[in-house]
Amino acid sequence: MMREVSDRVAHLSTLSPAETKAEWQQLFGEEVPQIPISKLRLSLAHHLQQEKLGGLPLSAVRMLDALMSDGEVDVCEPEIRLKPGTRLLREWNGHVHAVMVTEAGFTYADRHYGSLSHIARDITNAHWSGPRFFGLRRPARPPTRKPQMKCREQEQNHGAA
Repeated sequence: MMREVSDRVAHLSTLSPAETKAEWQQLFGEEVPQIPISKLRLSLAHHLQQEKLGGLPLSAVRMLDALMSDGEVDVCEPEIRLKPGTRLLREWNGHVHAVMVTEAGFTYADRHYGSLSHIARDITNAHWSGPRFFGLRRPARPPTRKPQMKCREQEQNHGAA
């Protein structure tokens, strides 16, 4: 399959401008955009590669869609995973504060919390990132093309396009 794609992409560079435009119209069924032939060939090559090898991951498509619509994007970051039963300790102003991770969130000072940031605010009377306050670090992104990520939208319809 890679050989076929490579051959088709290489063939694009041998086409005349008229043949390149005809290829565009055949592939997309629409008027050729007014861009340099070199850019047209790049776009055709991208389309051929995407058609045979697959497109962008769903999370990247959603981020690009969000950028095009309003310019704001939620950046996906690796998830911090805490197992229920884990105890987090933090010394603050001479007192040790203990937080228990539960199935439904966190318990601190006999109260239930849904967020470590709320606990950090109650302890310090200031806005803190809860994970940062408790010294938690996000895992380093693995050197693979598909890091373990958690996005609000990605959790729903994972794999749907």
